[in-house]
Amino acid sequence: MAGQALAQSSEPIAVTSHGRLRGQRLANCMVFRGIRYAVADRFQPPRASEPWSGIRDALAPGASAPQTNANPPPGPPYVILAQLPRPAGAKAPAPLPENEDCLFLNVWTSALNDGRKRPVMVWLHGGFFYGGTGSTTDGSGIAGRGDAVVVSLNHRLNAFGYTHLGDLAGGEFAEAGNVGMLDIVAALRWIRDNIAAFGGDPERVMVFGTSGGGMKTSFLMASPPARGLFKRAGVQSGPGLRFMERDAAAAVTERLLREVGLTSANAADLAKLPMARLLAGYHSVAKAMKPSRFIDLPCFAPVIDPKWLPHHPFSPKAAAGATDVAMLIGCNAQEMSFFWGNDPEAFTLNDAGYRDRVRTFAGGRTDQLLRSYARAYPNATAARRYLQAFSDYSLALPVTAQADRHAHAGGTTYAYRLDLQSPALGGKLGALHTLESSLLFNTPEAGRALLGPGDTPVRLAREMSEAWVRFAATGDPNGTDLPHWPRYDAKSRATMLFDRETRLAYDPNALARRKMAPLLGA
Repeated sequence: MAGQALAQSSEPIAVTSHGRLRGQRLANCMVFRGIRYAVADRFQPPRASEPWSGIRDALAPGASAPQTNANPPPGPPYVILAQLPRPAGAKAPAPLPENEDCLFLNVWTSALNDGRKRPVMVWLHGGFFYGGTGSTTDGSGIAGRGDAVVVSLNHRLNAFGYTHLGDLAGGEFAEAGNVGMLDIVAALRWIRDNIAAFGGDPERVMVFGTSGGGMKTSFLMASPPARGLFKRAGVQSGPGLRFMERDAAAAVTERLLREVGLTSANAADLAKLPMARLLAGYHSVAKAMKPSRFIDLPCFAPVIDPKWLPHHPFSPKAAAGATDVAMLIGCNAQEMSFFWGNDPEAFTLNDAGYRDRVRTFAGGRTDQLLRSYARAYPNATAARRYLQAFSDYSLALPVTAQADRHAHAGGTTYAYRLDLQSPALGGKLGALHTLESSLLFNTPEAGRALLGPGDTPVRLAREMSEAWVRFAATGDPNGTDLPHWPRYDAKSRATMLFDRETRLAYDPNALARRKMAPLLGA
Protein backbone atom coordinates (compact mmCIF):
# COMPACT_ATOMS: atom_id res chain seq x y z
CA MET A 1 0.00 0.00 0.00
CA ALA A 2 2.80 2.43 0.80
CA GLY A 3 4.44 1.91 -2.58
CA GLN A 4 1.10 2.47 -4.32
CA ALA A 5 0.55 5.69 -2.39
CA LEU A 6 3.95 6.98 -3.41
CA ALA A 7 3.37 6.08 -7.05
CA GLN A 8 0.01 7.86 -7.13
CA SER A 9 1.17 11.05 -5.41
CA SER A 10 0.92 14.26 -7.43
CA GLU A 11 4.58 14.80 -6.63
CA PRO A 12 6.93 11.99 -7.71
CA ILE A 13 8.54 10.38 -4.68
CA ALA A 14 11.37 7.90 -5.12
CA VAL A 15 12.50 5.65 -2.26
CA THR A 16 16.28 5.17 -2.23
CA SER A 17 18.56 3.28 0.13
CA HIS A 18 19.30 6.56 1.93
CA GLY A 19 15.82 8.04 2.11
CA ARG A 20 12.92 9.41 0.10
CA LEU A 21 13.32 12.02 -2.63
CA ARG A 22 10.78 14.42 -4.07
CA GLY A 23 11.20 15.11 -7.79
CA GLN A 24 9.43 17.25 -10.36
CA ARG A 25 6.99 16.36 -13.11
CA LEU A 26 7.85 17.64 -16.57
CA ALA A 27 5.60 17.59 -19.62
CA ASN A 28 6.71 14.11 -20.64
CA CYS A 29 8.64 12.60 -17.72
CA MET A 30 9.92 13.16 -14.19
CA VAL A 31 13.25 14.55 -13.08
CA PHE A 32 15.10 14.30 -9.77
CA ARG A 33 17.93 16.85 -9.55
CA GLY A 34 20.79 17.34 -7.15
CA ILE A 35 20.82 13.86 -5.60
CA ARG A 36 23.86 13.43 -3.41
CA TYR A 37 25.60 10.16 -4.31
CA ALA A 38 28.65 10.53 -2.03
CA VAL A 39 30.72 12.96 0.03
CA ALA A 40 34.46 13.53 0.02
CA ASP A 41 37.22 15.55 1.65
CA ARG A 42 39.79 17.19 -0.61
CA PHE A 43 42.09 14.66 -2.33
CA GLN A 44 40.33 11.82 -0.48
CA PRO A 45 38.27 8.97 -1.98
CA PRO A 46 34.51 9.49 -1.86
CA ARG A 47 32.51 7.83 0.86
CA ALA A 48 28.83 7.09 1.31
CA SER A 49 26.64 9.90 2.58
CA GLU A 50 24.42 9.64 5.62
CA PRO A 51 20.77 8.57 5.30
CA TRP A 52 17.97 10.95 6.18
CA SER A 53 14.44 10.76 7.50
CA GLY A 54 11.40 12.35 5.90
CA ILE A 55 11.33 13.49 2.28
CA ARG A 56 14.21 15.45 0.78
CA ASP A 57 13.66 17.74 -2.21
CA ALA A 58 15.50 16.84 -5.41
CA LEU A 59 14.38 19.87 -7.39
CA ALA A 60 17.58 21.79 -8.23
CA PRO A 61 21.01 20.74 -9.52
CA GLY A 62 23.82 20.40 -7.03
CA ALA A 63 26.99 22.43 -7.27
CA SER A 64 29.43 21.91 -10.11
CA ALA A 65 33.11 21.31 -9.45
CA PRO A 66 35.33 24.39 -9.00
CA GLN A 67 36.68 25.38 -12.42
CA THR A 68 36.07 29.05 -13.32
CA ASN A 69 39.20 31.11 -13.80
CA ALA A 70 38.86 34.30 -11.77
CA ASN A 71 41.47 35.95 -14.00
CA PRO A 72 40.90 34.58 -17.50
CA PRO A 73 43.41 35.49 -20.21
CA PRO A 74 42.41 38.33 -22.55
CA GLY A 75 41.15 37.63 -26.03
CA PRO A 76 38.24 35.84 -27.67
CA PRO A 77 36.76 32.66 -26.15
CA TYR A 78 38.39 29.35 -26.95
CA VAL A 79 35.36 27.60 -28.45
CA ILE A 80 33.50 28.74 -31.53
CA LEU A 81 30.09 28.42 -29.86
CA ALA A 82 30.51 31.84 -28.26
CA GLN A 83 30.35 33.38 -31.74
CA LEU A 84 26.91 31.98 -32.57
CA PRO A 85 24.16 34.60 -32.63
CA ARG A 86 21.90 34.53 -29.60
CA PRO A 87 18.16 34.24 -30.33
CA ALA A 88 16.24 37.50 -30.02
CA GLY A 89 15.37 38.17 -26.40
CA ALA A 90 17.49 35.32 -25.08
CA LYS A 91 19.64 36.01 -22.07
CA ALA A 92 22.96 34.47 -21.20
CA PRO A 93 22.45 31.63 -18.71
CA ALA A 94 23.26 32.45 -15.12
CA PRO A 95 26.54 30.95 -13.92
CA LEU A 96 26.12 27.71 -12.03
CA PRO A 97 27.33 27.51 -8.43
CA GLU A 98 30.71 25.84 -7.95
CA ASN A 99 31.87 24.12 -4.80
CA GLU A 100 34.19 21.36 -3.70
CA ASP A 101 31.05 19.68 -2.36
CA CYS A 102 29.92 18.65 -5.84
CA LEU A 103 29.09 14.93 -5.79
CA PHE A 104 25.54 15.13 -7.11
CA LEU A 105 23.59 13.43 -9.88
CA ASN A 106 20.32 13.92 -11.75
CA VAL A 107 17.81 11.31 -12.95
CA TRP A 108 15.16 11.50 -15.69
CA THR A 109 12.55 8.75 -15.86
CA SER A 110 9.08 8.22 -17.30
CA ALA A 111 7.65 6.23 -14.40
CA LEU A 112 8.19 4.98 -10.88
CA ASN A 113 7.06 1.60 -9.57
CA ASP A 114 5.43 0.50 -12.83
CA GLY A 115 7.11 -2.92 -12.87
CA ARG A 116 9.36 -2.12 -15.83
CA LYS A 117 13.15 -2.26 -15.94
CA ARG A 118 14.49 0.25 -18.43
CA PRO A 119 18.08 0.48 -19.63
CA VAL A 120 20.06 3.19 -17.85
CA MET A 121 22.13 5.74 -19.76
CA VAL A 122 24.74 7.49 -17.61
CA TRP A 123 26.09 10.67 -19.22
CA LEU A 124 29.61 11.85 -18.38
CA HIS A 125 30.04 15.49 -19.31
CA GLY A 126 32.78 16.89 -21.53
CA GLY A 127 35.40 19.49 -20.75
CA PHE A 128 38.30 17.03 -20.75
CA PHE A 129 39.23 16.65 -17.06
CA TYR A 130 39.35 20.34 -16.19
CA GLY A 131 35.81 21.71 -16.64
CA GLY A 132 32.20 21.09 -17.50
CA THR A 133 29.12 20.02 -15.61
CA GLY A 134 26.31 17.51 -15.73
CA SER A 135 23.90 20.10 -14.38
CA THR A 136 23.02 21.47 -17.82
CA THR A 137 22.11 18.06 -19.26
CA ASP A 138 18.52 17.53 -20.43
CA GLY A 139 17.55 13.85 -20.39
CA SER A 140 13.84 14.43 -21.01
CA GLY A 141 14.06 13.82 -24.77
CA ILE A 142 15.05 10.21 -24.11
CA ALA A 143 13.29 9.51 -20.82
CA GLY A 144 10.08 11.07 -22.13
CA ARG A 145 9.68 8.24 -24.65
CA GLY A 146 9.63 5.76 -21.77
CA ASP A 147 12.40 3.54 -23.13
CA ALA A 148 15.34 4.49 -20.90
CA VAL A 149 16.34 6.18 -17.65
CA VAL A 150 18.95 8.94 -18.04
CA VAL A 151 21.48 9.99 -15.40
CA SER A 152 23.98 12.87 -15.44
CA LEU A 153 26.46 13.68 -12.71
CA ASN A 154 29.08 16.06 -11.38
CA HIS A 155 32.46 14.99 -10.06
CA ARG A 156 35.75 16.58 -9.02
CA LEU A 157 37.86 18.14 -11.77
CA ASN A 158 41.27 19.69 -12.49
CA ALA A 159 43.52 20.07 -9.43
CA PHE A 160 40.73 18.97 -7.09
CA GLY A 161 40.25 15.69 -8.94
CA TYR A 162 43.64 14.89 -10.46
CA THR A 163 46.57 16.17 -8.39
CA HIS A 164 48.92 13.21 -8.12
CA LEU A 165 50.18 13.20 -4.52
CA GLY A 166 50.72 9.47 -4.20
CA ASP A 167 54.46 9.68 -4.89
CA LEU A 168 54.98 12.89 -2.90
CA ALA A 169 52.73 12.79 0.15
CA GLY A 170 51.58 9.16 0.03
CA GLY A 171 49.49 7.76 2.88
CA GLU A 172 46.01 9.20 2.92
CA PHE A 173 46.72 10.95 -0.40
CA ALA A 174 47.70 7.79 -2.26
CA GLU A 175 44.68 7.99 -4.58
CA ALA A 176 44.52 11.78 -5.01
CA GLY A 177 45.55 11.65 -8.66
CA ASN A 178 42.39 9.78 -9.63
CA VAL A 179 39.72 10.91 -7.17
CA GLY A 180 37.69 12.52 -9.96
CA MET A 181 37.33 9.07 -11.51
CA LEU A 182 36.73 7.48 -8.10
CA ASP A 183 33.75 9.83 -7.81
CA ILE A 184 32.29 8.43 -11.03
CA VAL A 185 32.74 4.87 -9.78
CA ALA A 186 30.95 5.89 -6.56
CA ALA A 187 28.10 7.29 -8.67
CA LEU A 188 27.88 4.01 -10.60
CA ARG A 189 27.67 2.11 -7.33
CA TRP A 190 24.87 4.41 -6.21
CA ILE A 191 23.10 3.73 -9.50
CA ARG A 192 23.53 -0.03 -9.05
CA ASP A 193 21.93 0.16 -5.61
CA ASN A 194 19.17 2.69 -6.32
CA ILE A 195 18.22 3.00 -9.97
CA ALA A 196 15.47 0.37 -9.73
CA ALA A 197 13.54 2.88 -7.60
CA PHE A 198 13.48 5.13 -10.70
CA GLY A 199 12.34 2.42 -13.11
CA GLY A 200 15.85 1.50 -14.26
CA ASP A 201 17.58 -1.85 -14.69
CA PRO A 202 20.91 -2.01 -12.81
CA GLU A 203 21.92 -4.92 -15.07
CA ARG A 204 21.68 -2.78 -18.21
CA VAL A 205 23.76 0.32 -17.59
CA MET A 206 25.50 2.23 -20.39
CA VAL A 207 28.10 4.90 -19.68
CA PHE A 208 28.57 7.41 -22.48
CA GLY A 209 30.05 10.83 -23.08
CA THR A 210 31.39 13.26 -25.64
CA SER A 211 34.95 14.62 -25.67
CA GLY A 212 36.26 14.37 -22.09
CA GLY A 213 33.21 12.25 -21.29
CA GLY A 214 34.42 9.71 -23.85
CA MET A 215 37.87 9.73 -22.27
CA LYS A 216 36.34 9.12 -18.84
CA THR A 217 34.30 6.27 -20.30
CA SER A 218 37.48 4.76 -21.76
CA PHE A 219 39.16 4.94 -18.35
CA LEU A 220 36.25 3.09 -16.74
CA MET A 221 36.41 0.33 -19.34
CA ALA A 222 39.95 -0.48 -18.15
CA SER A 223 39.44 0.17 -14.42
CA PRO A 224 39.08 -3.03 -12.32
CA PRO A 225 36.90 -1.40 -9.61
CA ALA A 226 34.41 -0.31 -12.30
CA ARG A 227 33.94 -3.81 -13.70
CA GLY A 228 30.41 -5.08 -13.50
CA LEU A 229 28.96 -1.63 -12.89
CA PHE A 230 28.14 -1.08 -16.58
CA LYS A 231 27.79 -3.29 -19.63
CA ARG A 232 27.96 -0.82 -22.54
CA ALA A 233 30.05 2.22 -23.40
CA GLY A 234 29.51 5.12 -25.77
CA VAL A 235 32.68 7.02 -26.74
CA GLN A 236 31.74 10.09 -28.77
CA SER A 237 34.62 12.22 -30.07
CA GLY A 238 36.69 11.40 -27.00
CA PRO A 239 39.08 8.51 -27.56
CA GLY A 240 40.98 7.55 -24.44
CA LEU A 241 43.98 5.56 -25.58
CA ARG A 242 46.30 6.41 -22.70
CA PHE A 243 46.54 8.56 -19.59
CA MET A 244 49.34 10.04 -17.48
CA GLU A 245 52.39 8.16 -16.29
CA ARG A 246 53.14 8.59 -12.60
CA ASP A 247 56.45 10.41 -13.01
CA ALA A 248 54.92 12.97 -15.36
CA ALA A 249 51.97 13.47 -13.00
CA ALA A 250 54.30 13.94 -10.03
CA ALA A 251 56.26 16.56 -11.98
CA VAL A 252 53.03 18.48 -12.61
CA THR A 253 52.24 18.38 -8.89
CA GLU A 254 55.66 19.81 -8.12
CA ARG A 255 54.95 22.69 -10.51
CA LEU A 256 51.67 23.31 -8.72
CA LEU A 257 53.41 23.27 -5.36
CA ARG A 258 55.90 25.91 -6.51
CA GLU A 259 53.09 28.02 -7.93
CA VAL A 260 51.31 28.17 -4.57
CA GLY A 261 54.44 28.59 -2.48
CA LEU A 262 54.84 25.03 -1.18
CA THR A 263 57.45 22.30 -1.64
CA SER A 264 57.39 18.54 -1.96
CA ALA A 265 58.32 18.37 1.74
CA ASN A 266 54.97 19.92 2.72
CA ALA A 267 52.89 18.72 -0.24
CA ALA A 268 50.15 17.57 2.11
CA ASP A 269 49.44 21.24 2.88
CA LEU A 270 47.70 21.45 -0.52
CA ALA A 271 44.75 19.86 1.24
CA LYS A 272 44.44 22.92 3.50
CA LEU A 273 44.93 25.60 0.88
CA PRO A 274 41.92 27.91 0.32
CA MET A 275 39.83 26.74 -2.63
CA ALA A 276 40.36 29.93 -4.63
CA ARG A 277 44.14 29.77 -4.20
CA LEU A 278 44.35 26.16 -5.34
CA LEU A 279 42.14 26.91 -8.33
CA ALA A 280 44.26 29.92 -9.30
CA GLY A 281 47.41 27.81 -9.02
CA TYR A 282 45.86 25.17 -11.23
CA HIS A 283 44.95 27.69 -13.94
CA SER A 284 48.47 29.12 -13.90
CA VAL A 285 50.09 25.72 -14.34
CA ALA A 286 47.58 24.50 -16.91
CA LYS A 287 48.04 27.64 -19.02
CA ALA A 288 51.72 26.82 -19.35
CA MET A 289 51.09 23.16 -20.18
CA LYS A 290 48.61 23.25 -23.04
CA PRO A 291 48.27 19.98 -24.97
CA SER A 292 49.82 19.76 -28.41
CA ARG A 293 46.91 17.69 -29.73
CA PHE A 294 43.48 16.52 -28.70
CA ILE A 295 44.39 13.19 -27.10
CA ASP A 296 47.39 14.51 -25.18
CA LEU A 297 46.82 15.03 -21.46
CA PRO A 298 49.87 16.89 -20.13
CA CYS A 299 48.52 17.77 -16.69
CA PHE A 300 45.74 17.13 -14.14
CA ALA A 301 44.34 13.99 -15.73
CA PRO A 302 43.98 10.36 -14.60
CA VAL A 303 47.15 8.55 -13.61
CA ILE A 304 48.32 4.98 -14.06
CA ASP A 305 47.65 3.25 -10.73
CA PRO A 306 47.91 -0.41 -9.68
CA LYS A 307 44.37 -0.46 -8.32
CA TRP A 308 42.40 2.00 -10.43
CA LEU A 309 44.17 1.91 -13.79
CA PRO A 310 46.87 -0.75 -14.01
CA HIS A 311 47.34 -0.27 -17.77
CA HIS A 312 46.52 2.33 -20.40
CA PRO A 313 43.01 1.56 -21.69
CA PHE A 314 43.88 1.19 -25.38
CA SER A 315 47.63 1.61 -25.77
CA PRO A 316 49.33 -0.28 -27.23
CA LYS A 317 46.33 -2.60 -27.14
CA ALA A 318 43.04 -2.98 -25.32
CA ALA A 319 43.58 -3.48 -21.59
CA ALA A 320 42.33 -6.58 -19.83
CA GLY A 321 38.65 -6.19 -19.07
CA ALA A 322 38.03 -3.41 -21.59
CA THR A 323 36.56 -5.85 -24.09
CA ASP A 324 34.02 -7.13 -21.54
CA VAL A 325 32.15 -3.90 -22.25
CA ALA A 326 30.43 -3.45 -25.64
CA MET A 327 31.51 -0.16 -27.20
CA LEU A 328 29.86 2.26 -29.63
CA ILE A 329 32.52 4.71 -30.81
CA GLY A 330 32.86 7.47 -33.37
CA CYS A 331 33.45 11.11 -34.12
CA ASN A 332 32.30 13.98 -36.33
CA ALA A 333 33.78 14.68 -39.73
CA GLN A 334 35.31 18.13 -39.09
CA GLU A 335 35.78 18.21 -35.33
CA MET A 336 38.42 20.84 -34.80
CA SER A 337 36.61 23.96 -36.02
CA PHE A 338 34.91 23.93 -32.61
CA PHE A 339 38.19 25.06 -31.01
CA TRP A 340 38.96 27.94 -33.37
CA GLY A 341 37.09 30.69 -31.56
CA ASN A 342 40.42 32.37 -30.86
CA ASP A 343 41.98 31.37 -34.19
CA PRO A 344 40.02 33.11 -36.97
CA GLU A 345 42.96 32.83 -39.39
CA ALA A 346 42.41 29.08 -39.53
CA PHE A 347 39.27 29.65 -41.60
CA THR A 348 41.07 31.76 -44.24
CA LEU A 349 44.40 30.00 -44.74
CA ASN A 350 46.18 30.23 -48.07
CA ASP A 351 48.33 27.42 -49.44
CA ALA A 352 51.44 28.58 -47.59
CA GLY A 353 49.62 28.88 -44.29
CA TYR A 354 48.03 25.45 -44.84
CA ARG A 355 51.46 23.91 -45.44
CA ASP A 356 52.98 25.58 -42.37
CA ARG A 357 50.23 24.36 -40.10
CA VAL A 358 50.29 20.78 -41.37
CA ARG A 359 54.05 20.74 -40.88
CA THR A 360 53.60 21.40 -37.14
CA PHE A 361 52.10 17.95 -36.67
CA ALA A 362 53.21 16.03 -39.77
CA GLY A 363 56.87 17.02 -39.96
CA GLY A 364 58.60 15.08 -42.73
CA ARG A 365 55.32 13.62 -43.92
CA THR A 366 53.93 17.04 -44.79
CA ASP A 367 54.34 16.88 -48.57
CA GLN A 368 52.87 13.39 -48.76
CA LEU A 369 49.84 14.47 -46.72
CA LEU A 370 49.30 17.59 -48.81
CA ARG A 371 49.27 15.52 -51.99
CA SER A 372 46.90 12.96 -50.48
CA TYR A 373 44.41 15.57 -49.29
CA ALA A 374 44.58 17.41 -52.61
CA ARG A 375 43.58 14.20 -54.39
CA ALA A 376 40.84 13.40 -51.87
CA TYR A 377 39.40 16.95 -51.77
CA PRO A 378 40.23 18.52 -55.16
CA ASN A 379 37.63 21.28 -54.90
CA ALA A 380 38.29 22.27 -51.29
CA THR A 381 40.04 25.48 -50.26
CA ALA A 382 43.33 25.35 -48.43
CA ALA A 383 41.54 26.27 -45.20
CA ARG A 384 39.01 23.47 -45.63
CA ARG A 385 41.72 20.91 -46.38
CA TYR A 386 43.52 21.98 -43.24
CA LEU A 387 40.34 21.61 -41.20
CA GLN A 388 39.89 18.11 -42.58
CA ALA A 389 43.50 17.04 -42.14
CA PHE A 390 43.77 18.46 -38.64
CA SER A 391 40.46 16.88 -37.61
CA ASP A 392 41.54 13.53 -39.03
CA TYR A 393 44.86 13.72 -37.19
CA SER A 394 43.29 14.88 -33.92
CA LEU A 395 40.26 12.60 -33.70
CA ALA A 396 39.51 10.29 -36.64
CA LEU A 397 42.94 8.67 -36.31
CA PRO A 398 42.81 7.84 -32.56
CA VAL A 399 39.08 6.94 -32.75
CA THR A 400 39.87 4.40 -35.47
CA ALA A 401 42.79 3.06 -33.43
CA GLN A 402 40.60 2.57 -30.36
CA ALA A 403 37.90 0.84 -32.41
CA ASP A 404 40.51 -1.40 -34.08
CA ARG A 405 42.11 -2.38 -30.78
CA HIS A 406 38.80 -3.07 -29.03
CA ALA A 407 37.53 -5.19 -31.91
CA HIS A 408 40.86 -6.99 -32.45
CA ALA A 409 40.83 -8.09 -28.79
CA GLY A 410 37.36 -9.58 -29.23
CA GLY A 411 35.17 -6.76 -27.99
CA THR A 412 31.73 -6.05 -29.41
CA THR A 413 32.32 -2.82 -31.31
CA TYR A 414 30.11 -0.53 -33.40
CA ALA A 415 31.39 2.58 -35.17
CA TYR A 416 29.71 5.72 -36.46
CA ARG A 417 30.57 9.12 -37.91
CA LEU A 418 28.41 12.24 -38.00
CA ASP A 419 28.81 13.96 -41.38
CA LEU A 420 25.97 16.49 -41.15
CA GLN A 421 27.32 19.89 -42.19
CA SER A 422 26.37 22.71 -39.85
CA PRO A 423 25.03 25.79 -41.67
CA ALA A 424 26.12 28.07 -38.81
CA LEU A 425 28.52 30.94 -39.50
CA GLY A 426 28.19 30.57 -43.24
CA GLY A 427 28.82 26.83 -43.28
CA LYS A 428 32.50 27.08 -42.44
CA LEU A 429 32.33 24.78 -39.40
CA GLY A 430 31.43 21.47 -41.05
CA ALA A 431 30.45 18.65 -38.71
CA LEU A 432 32.12 20.17 -35.68
CA HIS A 433 32.91 18.85 -32.21
CA THR A 434 29.81 18.40 -29.99
CA LEU A 435 27.38 18.65 -32.95
CA GLU A 436 25.96 15.26 -31.97
CA SER A 437 25.00 16.22 -28.42
CA SER A 438 21.43 17.42 -28.96
CA LEU A 439 20.89 14.60 -31.48
CA LEU A 440 21.87 11.89 -29.00
CA PHE A 441 19.54 13.38 -26.38
CA ASN A 442 16.67 13.79 -28.87
CA THR A 443 16.51 17.53 -28.19
CA PRO A 444 17.12 18.94 -31.69
CA GLU A 445 15.42 22.25 -30.93
CA ALA A 446 18.12 22.96 -28.36
CA GLY A 447 20.76 22.53 -31.05
CA ARG A 448 19.14 24.52 -33.86
CA ALA A 449 21.86 27.20 -33.81
CA LEU A 450 24.28 24.58 -35.09
CA LEU A 451 21.95 22.07 -36.73
CA GLY A 452 19.93 24.55 -38.76
CA PRO A 453 16.24 24.50 -39.73
CA GLY A 454 14.17 21.79 -41.34
CA ASP A 455 13.28 18.18 -40.67
CA THR A 456 16.74 16.63 -41.01
CA PRO A 457 17.85 17.40 -37.43
CA VAL A 458 14.58 15.97 -36.09
CA ARG A 459 15.04 12.77 -38.08
CA LEU A 460 18.68 12.43 -37.07
CA ALA A 461 17.82 13.04 -33.43
CA ARG A 462 15.29 10.23 -33.57
CA GLU A 463 17.64 7.87 -35.42
CA MET A 464 20.66 8.47 -33.23
CA SER A 465 18.94 8.62 -29.85
CA GLU A 466 16.94 5.45 -30.56
CA ALA A 467 20.08 3.64 -31.77
CA TRP A 468 21.95 4.62 -28.60
CA VAL A 469 19.01 3.46 -26.46
CA ARG A 470 18.88 0.13 -28.28
CA PHE A 471 22.59 -0.27 -27.73
CA ALA A 472 22.14 0.50 -24.01
CA ALA A 473 19.38 -2.09 -23.84
CA THR A 474 20.90 -4.92 -25.88
CA GLY A 475 24.45 -4.09 -26.96
CA ASP A 476 23.24 -3.80 -30.57
CA PRO A 477 22.13 -0.46 -32.12
CA ASN A 478 20.29 -1.98 -35.07
CA GLY A 479 16.68 -1.04 -35.74
CA THR A 480 14.20 -0.69 -38.57
CA ASP A 481 14.93 3.05 -38.93
CA LEU A 482 18.54 2.43 -40.01
CA PRO A 483 20.38 0.45 -42.67
CA HIS A 484 21.80 -2.79 -41.30
CA TRP A 485 24.69 -1.87 -38.98
CA PRO A 486 27.31 -4.65 -38.83
CA ARG A 487 29.74 -5.04 -35.98
CA TYR A 488 33.03 -3.26 -36.54
CA ASP A 489 36.15 -5.27 -37.20
CA ALA A 490 39.64 -4.20 -38.22
CA LYS A 491 39.16 -5.69 -41.70
CA SER A 492 35.91 -4.16 -42.97
CA ARG A 493 35.65 -1.24 -40.50
CA ALA A 494 31.88 -0.94 -41.02
CA THR A 495 30.77 2.55 -39.94
CA MET A 496 27.33 4.16 -39.89
CA LEU A 497 27.42 7.65 -41.41
CA PHE A 498 24.71 9.92 -40.02
CA ASP A 499 23.90 12.66 -42.50
CA ARG A 500 21.05 14.04 -44.58
CA GLU A 501 20.87 10.49 -45.85
CA THR A 502 22.11 7.99 -43.28
CA ARG A 503 24.12 5.18 -44.85
CA LEU A 504 26.67 2.49 -44.06
CA ALA A 505 30.27 2.89 -45.23
CA TYR A 506 33.35 0.73 -44.96
CA ASP A 507 36.59 2.25 -43.67
CA PRO A 508 35.52 5.88 -44.19
CA ASN A 509 38.54 7.12 -42.23
CA ALA A 510 40.96 5.22 -44.46
CA LEU A 511 42.85 8.35 -45.53
CA ALA A 512 43.76 9.25 -41.96
CA ARG A 513 44.44 5.65 -41.00
CA ARG A 514 46.76 4.95 -43.92
CA LYS A 515 48.60 8.24 -44.22
CA MET A 516 48.83 9.30 -40.57
CA ALA A 517 49.35 6.05 -38.67
CA PRO A 518 53.02 6.86 -37.89
CA LEU A 519 51.88 10.12 -36.31
CA LEU A 520 49.59 8.48 -33.74
CA GLY A 521 52.30 7.70 -31.21
CA ALA A 522 49.90 6.11 -28.76
